[in-house]
Amino acid sequence: MQDQERRKFFRIDHQVSIELKMISEEEIAQNPTPVQFEVSPYFLLLSQLQDLDAEGDHLLRKIAEKDANTAAFLQLMHRKIDTIAKAIAVNGIELEQILSQEINLSEGGMMFEYPETFEPGQYLAIKLIFPETCVGLLLYAKVRRIIPCSNGHYKIGIQFVRLPENCRALLARQVMLLQSQQRRQERLVDEDSLQ
Repeated sequence: MQDQERRKFFRIDHQVSIELKMISEEEIAQNPTPVQFEVSPYFLLLSQLQDLDAEGDHLLRKIAEKDANTAAFLQLMHRKIDTIAKAIAVNGIELEQILSQEINLSEGGMMFEYPETFEPGQYLAIKLIFPETCVGLLLYAKVRRIIPCSNGHYKIGIQFVRLPENCRALLARQVMLLQSQQRRQERLVDEDSLQ
């Protein structure tokens, strides 16, 4: 049943920056979001702005139905704020200090390669950054699968736990955005090969 539930999410392979810390179940109970990492005040800025975007999307559509010029102006202001926020967030997220690697991600969990192993059932605090959008997330997870690799590393499969709905929605948006980018690139490659 759990495997079927995990399989209902869209999955994508993508390069991200990731930092992990082993934690106890008690630590999760004490804090709604991970506090194990040092992050700048700007770390969650773009994540919070994306939450606000999701809340305002339906309002913007209603405005566009009545007044296209006002909607166009609001979209321009949105792009302006987004550009400023990205510039601020880039300075607040130090990607070079965190492990960057390919992961298989869904809104329910992820799989990644790691040089160390964990015990099944071990809880983790995770700092995850999407470099191209500078969206940073702090998440809790539980180790579900461990697969030894030929290079001495391990493939670690984790399930996100105590994931707030806004965080789940943000993950879903990131996965959909990455899927659409991947499809566009595949179409461009197909078009180039036909020429």
